[in-house]
Amino acid sequence: MRNTVKRLGPVINYRIFTNIQKQPVLKIYIKYMVSIRCKNLVGIELKKLGVVMPKINQGMVEFQEKLSKAQKDQFKKRILNLGFEVLDDINSDLLDRISGLTTELLSKNQEIPRQDYPAYLIKKLEFDYLEITNLFSEVHGINLPQYIAIQQVERMKEMLLYEDLKVKEIAVLLHYKNGAQLTRVFKTITGLTPFYFKKMKEKRHEIRMGNESE
Repeated sequence: MRNTVKRLGPVINYRIFTNIQKQPVLKIYIKYMVSIRCKNLVGIELKKLGVVMPKINQGMVEFQEKLSKAQKDQFKKRILNLGFEVLDDINSDLLDRISGLTTELLSKNQEIPRQDYPAYLIKKLEFDYLEITNLFSEVHGINLPQYIAIQQVERMKEMLLYEDLKVKEIAVLLHYKNGAQLTRVFKTITGLTPFYFKKMKEKRHEIRMGNESE
């Protein structure tokens, strides 16, 4: 039986994970904190709590220290007063899984055609695709297909700059119909053409050669 995303209210999720230095960190997902101004507002409230200033990402706050119960309660209250919703445990877990599977999906982008991405996520997550994308959008301020497209364009940049591949060859590897379609997607995301990055690669090579000859 397929699960559904349940709204359990703004029950804060204070999960603890470990960074490279094995220091405890608190990670909290927040709905509707999707702009620079939103992040600034959250930052102001965090300063009032007297905590070490955390890293505030789009839709997520990463604390570099543990919070006391009083600080947790105050943070929750202040977030609600700003009109934001702290993600509950169920949806926080789901969002973590979405992020992890998206990374996995992009690492397999030469194996899985782009049109099969929704089916891949549905099968792995056992949630309705619309619910998955809605949750992702509410937290990150961008829809999941667009996020995947942006990340795939980053992969295209790497292939253009570091691999000896033509645009049409990259198109085949990433399951585009042809080089023209890939170029349209690339330009929509970056405002630039793949040819621009090819020229950039040549300029970088010239700089390296000039530096070695000195």
